[in-house]
Amino acid sequence: MHISIGVAAVFLGAFPISAQPTDAADRPAFEVVSVKRTQGQPVNSGFRRAAGGVLNATNVSVRFLIEYAYDVRDDQVSGGPAWLDSERYEVLAKPGGDTGEGAKLIKLRTQSLLADRFRVMLHRETKELPVLVLTVAKNGPKGLRASTAGSPDFVDNGRHLNCQRVSMAMFAKEFLARKTGRSVTDKTGLAGDFDFTLDWTPDDAQPGSAADAASAAPQFPSFLTALQEQLGLRLEQSKGPVEILVIDRAEKPAEN
Repeated sequence: MHISIGVAAVFLGAFPISAQPTDAADRPAFEVVSVKRTQGQPVNSGFRRAAGGVLNATNVSVRFLIEYAYDVRDDQVSGGPAWLDSERYEVLAKPGGDTGEGAKLIKLRTQSLLADRFRVMLHRETKELPVLVLTVAKNGPKGLRASTAGSPDFVDNGRHLNCQRVSMAMFAKEFLARKTGRSVTDKTGLAGDFDFTLDWTPDDAQPGSAADAASAAPQFPSFLTALQEQLGLRLEQSKGPVEILVIDRAEKPAEN
């Protein structure tokens, strides 16, 4: 069995598609929105830090915005014209007055922005797709400590993961699904919240010089091997129902 681990997208969670207001008029919106095509070939892409409920995105695709607004991964978005991936935009959007700045509010406003400026129309479907199942390896779990932390927390730098107060269901849905790019279901049978760490060598890591290797930190195995050796867990391939967004319509925006 071979499971390919891809590079995780920045910020993107592996969550079920959020329930949204049935009437788009009930959905909060930004008061001021600027949308412009990206000029040149900028290096960076993603979100810039912004306070006060502001959305500040640079060099992003519309598909990227859809994934952000609806809390889905790339494999959960289907359909739409090719330019949703190929064309890049600078988006600056601000709410009016003191209307709150929670992540959920910003995502709902981004949904309104997509509908108003890009004329995005979509619907939900459930399809039978390849999924992964998190199970306990033959020799049982290890490295999992009953948590005393106050709240759940993931710290991931691409080769080291530190989890606090994380259940196996949360680990499967919010980290492993993002890491693998597939839906992951917890079937470990391990109840409770845990603290644990995980160290691995990224698949795309480039070896350095001999001198660098001599002074480097200890070498770790690949992600899937580390998962089994350090935590006593494994991922198995399966098929199951996955909820996806199907893009029915999208239009290029008028710039301002």
